[in-house]
Amino acid sequence: MSDFTETRALVAAALRQAAGRLRGRALLVVAVAAVFLLVPLLLGLIIQNRKPGDVAVRRGTLEPSVPLVGTLLADRSEAYGAVVPGVEIKILWLVEEGALVSTGDRLILFDAAPFQREFDGARARARELSEEAAQAKLALEATKLKTAVDLQEARTAASSSERDLTALVNTAAPLLVKESAHDVEQKERALQEAETKLEGLAPFVSQGFVSQDEFRTAQTRREQAAADLSLAKAKHDALVHQTNPDLIRRKLEESETGRLQLKVGRDRSKVLLGQAEAAARLAAVRLDEANRLVAEAEKKIAACAVVARAPGLAVYSELFDKAGERRKVRVGDAVWGGTTVVTLPDLSHLHAEGRVPESEIHLLAPGQKARVRLDAFPDTPLTGVLRHIGSLGASEKNDSRSFPVTIALDQADPRFRPGMIARATIAGEKIENTLLLPIEAIRTDEQGSYAVVVSALGSTSVRRIKIGRSTSRFVEIRGGLDSGDVVRVAGE
Repeated sequence: MSDFTETRALVAAALRQAAGRLRGRALLVVAVAAVFLLVPLLLGLIIQNRKPGDVAVRRGTLEPSVPLVGTLLADRSEAYGAVVPGVEIKILWLVEEGALVSTGDRLILFDAAPFQREFDGARARARELSEEAAQAKLALEATKLKTAVDLQEARTAASSSERDLTALVNTAAPLLVKESAHDVEQKERALQEAETKLEGLAPFVSQGFVSQDEFRTAQTRREQAAADLSLAKAKHDALVHQTNPDLIRRKLEESETGRLQLKVGRDRSKVLLGQAEAAARLAAVRLDEANRLVAEAEKKIAACAVVARAPGLAVYSELFDKAGERRKVRVGDAVWGGTTVVTLPDLSHLHAEGRVPESEIHLLAPGQKARVRLDAFPDTPLTGVLRHIGSLGASEKNDSRSFPVTIALDQADPRFRPGMIARATIAGEKIENTLLLPIEAIRTDEQGSYAVVVSALGSTSVRRIKIGRSTSRFVEIRGGLDSGDVVRVAGE
């Protein structure tokens, strides 16, 4: 209808200009009558050149939205199972699947009997090694005391030998030499006196004033004095050249022996202390290892009672039985360490995960609002926010690509379960007062986008256009077309 009105207005304006040139009232009446006769004819011709699929460019509001079908998941999900590696352990009890559990509630009870035997053996061994460690420590203390006493005795002996040597060299030996020399001097004076007396008596013997007995006594005394002097000199020579040097040499040897014994005692003490300390350390290490095994056994026993670290919904894991069938885990099953038995998805924070075609990714940005409905609860409208757009696309069966997106739900409900089908509509950025054209009217070639424009008289022409955002129905026109332009749909 808008095209018809515009055409009629153009024709009427042309005829008015022609009528203005006519003079006279009659001619004007004739012209006006001709206009009303020709307009239907011209409109008929124009309409005959238009096709039913032609569309007009118009202004409006573009409200892009992206549909999404995804799966409901929990933001956080805790996994629980057998934590002892390398051991197959039997399940004695399980929390009921589907139960809502709180922090600290018991989830799984494993058979702790193998670990209890391990604990008992480790504890007995720890007691034994504790006594050995105590004995090794006492032996170390005793060795320290004995070596200290032995070293003190060796120091005392060495010090005593040094003092004896010093006293001998500086005091005793010189004093003995002086005493011996003094004795020689006394013996020399005694000999001299005896010879003087004998010489004084000799003249009087022949005269009869001195008896022969008295003279012989004087001779005997001189001979005795001479013998005493000779002996004193011999002793002095022996003392100076043999006795004192021998004493000093022995004292030197004793002093050197004392120093060597002290050194040997120190080395021996180091060896004994090192051996005792090594034995004590070894005993302590063995005890620590035994205590570590006790602690590990205690941890294994404690790990047999599994409790919830956070609240959530109890969901059993699946495993393959001996027949190769996949089934839910149950009481009596034996699982290996590291196997997940129960998971606890947190129902207080849920999100929907799905994939969006590559052609619609440009319409999305984190933070956009979304409307969500669950197939399980179709009468419960939900809202959410686009949280994340994946950076890595994946190929689909039709060679197109899609990207993962995540919508965080604003609501939580204990009835909601992970794995439910979620259908969402993500609202893109609204564009006000923009030129719009149906998406099927857009054509493309190697040079870009273009449209086939239909004139008022029905002729067609190719016009290059610049497009912006789009929805599943409309495309934003950013250049090349004006409001009211008629465009032929592709394929027409």
